[in-house]
Amino acid sequence: MKFGLILPNFGSQATRSSIIDSALAAEENGFDSVWLTDHIALPQKDADDYGNLYEALTTMAYLSASTSSIKVGTSTLVLPQRNPLEVAKAVATLDNLSEGRTMITVGIGWSESEYQNLGYQFHNRGKRMNEAIQVLRTCWRSKSEVSFHGKFYQFENVVFSPSPVQAGGPSLWVAGVSQTALKRAIDLADGWHPNGRSPKILEESLSSVKSIIELRPFTVAVRLRVAIDSQQTEVDPTLISGNQEQIIHQLKEYQNAGMTYGIIYFKVQSQSERERVIKIFMQEIAPAFA
Repeated sequence: MKFGLILPNFGSQATRSSIIDSALAAEENGFDSVWLTDHIALPQKDADDYGNLYEALTTMAYLSASTSSIKVGTSTLVLPQRNPLEVAKAVATLDNLSEGRTMITVGIGWSESEYQNLGYQFHNRGKRMNEAIQVLRTCWRSKSEVSFHGKFYQFENVVFSPSPVQAGGPSLWVAGVSQTALKRAIDLADGWHPNGRSPKILEESLSSVKSIIELRPFTVAVRLRVAIDSQQTEVDPTLISGNQEQIIHQLKEYQNAGMTYGIIYFKVQSQSERERVIKIFMQEIAPAFA
C-alpha cells in the first residue's frame, strides 16, 4: 500500500516554507505523493481553517518544479466551481511540466455561499460534476481536436495540445463519503477518495460494490488524520493516534476494510514536528504495509 501526504497549504501553519519543506521531506522519506486542499472564495462563516489557503493548481505547479520524483495532486479540487475545459488544460500542462507526476481528486464541495461567490449554481453541482469529469477525460484522451456536447458543457473542434504525458490522463479519483460519490467514482473515475470516519463505515460502504471494483484497477484512497505519539484526551473516532504499533494496527483495520491507498494529514503544532513525524511514519510505520 502506498501513502500520500496532505500538505499544509491551508490554515494557520500555511506558508511558502511549510509547504515546500513538507513536500521535500515527503519526497526524501519515500511518500508516493503530496496533496493540496482546494477552496477559492469561502465566506467567513464557512472558512474555519480554510480562510488562509494557497490556491491548489498554482501551488501544484510550484511544487512540480521544486521536486523531482514525488507525485503531486489535489485533495480535493471542487470541480463544479471551475470551467472543466480550463482545468483539463491546466492539469495536462502540469502533467507535461512534471513529466507525468500529476494526480487529481475532484469533489462537489459543500459551501453554497462559495458557489454563489463564484457565480456557479449549487443545487445542480452533482450533475455538472458528472459532465465535467467526462470533459476532463475526453480532453486528456484526445490527440489534437476535441468536441463535447452535453447539457452543461458544449464545445466543438477545440485544439487540445499538448496531451498529458500519462496515457489517457492522470489518475482521477472522486471524493466524498456518500454512496452517490462512490457510484460516481465507479462509473467515471479510477478511484474513490472518502474521508476516514471508521473502518467499519468504510467496509459497509464498499460491501455492495466489491464485486464491481475487483473487476478493474480501482483505488480506495482514504484521507486520514494521524497523530503520532499523541496523548488524546478527547474521543475522536476519525483520528488515528498513539504510538507506532497502535497506528499500524489502526491502519491495518482500514486496509482490511478495503483501503488501498492512505492519504495522511498529520495533526501537529509546528513545522518541525511535521517533518519529524513524516520521517517516523515512513521509517517505522509504512514498512508494515510494503
